[in-house]
Amino acid sequence: MINDIKNKKVRAFMTLLFYAPTISGQAYIVWKYIFSSDTYGFANGWLMKLGLSYSAHLWFEDQRYIVPILIIVVLWMSMGTGFLSFIAGLQNVDQSLYEAGYMDGIKNRFQELWYITLPAMKPQLMFGAVMTITASFAIHDQLAALAGFPSVNYAAHTVVSHLVDYGSIRFEMGYASAIATLLFIVMVLCNKAIQALLRKVGQ
Repeated sequence: MINDIKNKKVRAFMTLLFYAPTISGQAYIVWKYIFSSDTYGFANGWLMKLGLSYSAHLWFEDQRYIVPILIIVVLWMSMGTGFLSFIAGLQNVDQSLYEAGYMDGIKNRFQELWYITLPAMKPQLMFGAVMTITASFAIHDQLAALAGFPSVNYAAHTVVSHLVDYGSIRFEMGYASAIATLLFIVMVLCNKAIQALLRKVGQ
């Protein structure tokens, strides 16, 4: 765990490494070069150098690869703000709580995590969960830049992609407004559910 690293410089470097994806809103373009569909792409170059492949893979032109790659990219980009809040929360947990917990019968790290760390970090967990869920519902620009818009067989088509399609391209504003309204309601309900779950953890 990064928070357990004693060396402050190493801990700061690791924190920066995880926060880096959110420093620039265009960081996902790096993956465009990694998964370039020619022999100059890093992924294709590595596979061919290792003898695992003898021809370049069309990563963003083959629907078999599109979704797994985009899941990796989105997860990588979602680490930033939530990660910083978790680090701050871990550093602010009162260490005397752990000592009291072991005196009260806590026997392992899982119980320590469930009964002490998570309840003490409830504000940071709330912030991270709400930010991550809200951002996940709004994913479109990254996918369009990497896989194209529309993507092959609509493999990277999200709710927001559907909204942009009907609102900005087809100009069916009534349908687009309905999509936006439903998306807003789903986001609110998900955030409420996360808050309820975190309250339950803190009890």
